[in-house]
Amino acid sequence: MAIFNGRRRGRSASRIAVAAIAAALVATTAGTASADPAPSGQGAADSARQHVTPKAKDKGQQRSAPYASGFGATNESFDLMAVDGDGFLYNYPPNGTGGFGERWYNTHGWESISEATQYDNNKDGRADGFYAKSLDGHLIYKNYVGGTRDLGAGWNTYNRVFTPGDLGGAPNDDLLARDKGGVLWLYTANADGSFTNPVKLGAGWGAMTKIAGRGDMNGDGKADIIAVDNSGTGWLYPGTGNWAAPFGNRVKLGAGWNTYNNLVGIGDLDNDGQADLVGRDASGGLWFYAGTGTTNGAPFKDRVKVGTGWNGMRLMF
Repeated sequence: MAIFNGRRRGRSASRIAVAAIAAALVATTAGTASADPAPSGQGAADSARQHVTPKAKDKGQQRSAPYASGFGATNESFDLMAVDGDGFLYNYPPNGTGGFGERWYNTHGWESISEATQYDNNKDGRADGFYAKSLDGHLIYKNYVGGTRDLGAGWNTYNRVFTPGDLGGAPNDDLLARDKGGVLWLYTANADGSFTNPVKLGAGWGAMTKIAGRGDMNGDGKADIIAVDNSGTGWLYPGTGNWAAPFGNRVKLGAGWNTYNNLVGIGDLDNDGQADLVGRDASGGLWFYAGTGTTNGAPFKDRVKVGTGWNGMRLMF
């Protein structure tokens, strides 16, 4: 009987000790989580702030417009926004010559965001906000003035989501989304950031390793896109302004575009009124393609290297 009671007491003491250790661990973990919680996708988007770029100079003269913007054919110039491996979001303001000025810390917590794209619905030449896709498949609408809204789940069915501008002829910037089967869809946008039912544009887009662009790249006043296929050939898809068939016959730009692992269009970066493009190569070099605004199959001038060390950025938009 004595031996039985000793075992019982020992087991009870062990259980009490284990419970005490578990409680301590839970308390420690809870304290850490409450001190530095990981922001949700909506929380990360909501914490982002608008960065208004000071007036830009154009050919030695100060612009009269209050923001750095081309105010020419494209009428848009956004900061390049980028997220590093730790989830920190930075803004890089254009310097007016195709490069970027000193970066500006925006916010943190963007490790929960898988994609983002800026929009300009009021057409004042600067970004009104952005759409961000969270890792759990929610699409978040951020308006710097109107706040943040969750537009719903299910967006992880798409592996590319971005807006090149107004594709459907309405005032608002529309969204292109490519699903995992290679089908491209158009979501025409409403003024509040929501969308009408998607329109299927066609299959075969899974062959494209990159799809990018912002604004009019061929000088016809319609938003266009650039796509790069598996062989590294670049293609310009000219916009039509018709939501039912938003792109005309594609134009071949040439080979070698697979040297880039990221292409980003954020409007006019050198204040000449033409939409430009930037690309990041595998070594982290950043290249600037100045737009020509022509329809003869050469929408860009020769590329110019404008930076290094960009391979530390997980997202660029």
